[in-house]
Order: sequence, then C-alpha cells, then structure tokens
Amino acid sequence: MFHVKRKLQKDIFSIKVRDFIVSNEFFKLYKDSETGIIWTQVGKNHNHLSYYQSENYIPHSNKQGLLGFLYRFSQRLMFVYKRILLTKQLKESRSILDYGAGDGKFAKYLEKKGKTIFTYDPLKGNNSNSVNLSQNADFQVDMIMMWHVLEHIPDLKNGFPQILERLNKKGFLVIAVPNRDSFDAKYYKDHWAAWDVPRHLYHFNHKSLLNFMSCYGLFLVFKRPLTLDSFYVSYLSEKYKKSNFPWISAIIIGLISNILALFSSNYSSSVYVFKRD
Repeated sequence: MFHVKRKLQKDIFSIKVRDFIVSNEFFKLYKDSETGIIWTQVGKNHNHLSYYQSENYIPHSNKQGLLGFLYRFSQRLMFVYKRILLTKQLKESRSILDYGAGDGKFAKYLEKKGKTIFTYDPLKGNNSNSVNLSQNADFQVDMIMMWHVLEHIPDLKNGFPQILERLNKKGFLVIAVPNRDSFDAKYYKDHWAAWDVPRHLYHFNHKSLLNFMSCYGLFLVFKRPLTLDSFYVSYLSEKYKKSNFPWISAIIIGLISNILALFSSNYSSSVYVFKRD
C-alpha cells in the first residue's frame, strides 16, 4: 500500500499535452511510480479557476448548436442511468452531497425523485440546494457523489481528506473518472480530450484509483461503465486533431473502445461506488 500524504514525484515523464480549450499552453505530465498516479505539472502561480472561463468548455457553458444539444441530451440520459445504477445506495442514503455539482441539474433531478440532496461547486456558486462547507463544520451526509470531479481537485493530498470528513462512517462515495488505459486514450495519445489539461490535474487508471481509495479505508462495492463518454471524448479528440469527419471517426473509435472494454474492462470512463470499511 502506498503512502498518499507525501508529494507526488516526477519519477517518469509520461506525455506533453496541449490545452486545446482555453490557453493553447503545453503541460507536462509525470507518473509517480509508487502511487501509479499521473499528474499534471503546473506553475507555482497557477490560477486553476481561470482555465474554466471559456464558452468552449462545454460542461460549464450554455453553448448552442449540435454539440451543445447532444451534450445536454446525453446528460439527461445519464441522469436516468445513474439513478438506476445507484438504486440500492440511494435507498440506504437519507442525505446526499453532490460535490462539484456544476449547475446542479442532477441534484434537482434526484430531489424530484424524493431525495434530500445538497450541492457544492466552487465555480458555479449558489443554487437552491447549495451548502457552504466552510461555514458548516459538522455537516455530514450518507453519500457523496463526485461525477468527474476527483481529477480536478487542486490539492488532492489535503483536499480529498477534507471531503471525506463530510461522509458518515457507513456512507457511500461515488466517483466517476476517465481511464487513461482505455483504447481511446491510447489511440489519441496527446490529443485525447480527457487529458483536459490543466483542468484535469490527476489521471487515474483502475489500479491507481483503487489503491488510492484503499489508503482511506474505502473498499469497492461495484464499478460500472459510462459508455457514452467514449463517443463524446472521441469527438472532442477528433476536433483537436482537426479531422475532416469528426462525427464519423468518433462513432467508430468510441464503438471500438467500448467493444474492446467488454474484454478488458478499460472503458473510457467508469463510475465506482466505494464504502468505508
């Protein structure tokens, strides 16, 4: 078992990746050999939040057009999928925190289904469900959801334990992350959209994520694929490559990625449900 309280090391240079969305800067990614985590090197004066301020960053934009429409349509499909996937855990959880909730749409969806849910997002500000964690020291819930959030936390070493303090002893932690071992990641290499530097500061595969969670006394309940992600990520990757037929190529690569993952379990991204020992 590795030790997560130390600083991640530059043991192995992994890849150099461009920020295609905001700055066009290049960032170096290094692998910490002990943890297996690949991390994005940023400067000491790095302003993390400034790299989200673009209409090209679809999750935080109201961009219209075909891509925006398809993103929101697939988002609604995923709401249903997530609720069905977590049926048992939602029944056992009286209170839920959607950490990094964005505009809070999934929280509102679950609230309509009768769940007591709170949201927190440092970028999107307040909504009707939001909670100010800095002013609620004793605030705890039975489930914390982090949908593609873990990789964004600026200080994982100190920030993640603070998030876990909000989870009750028998609580569930729901994590969704991209998988750097997926076929689409290997195919697109430095153009793989889910590197998403420097917004994504940490890059996991299955093994490194499970090892990381085990250090906090969390065991895996189950893992399930997010199969639509391979198509979305492949489309963005094709756009970064300036492909002439991004939709056609994205469908082909996304489909191949999902088919190969049936045998390897290396989907483009997956959702993990953990529970405290």
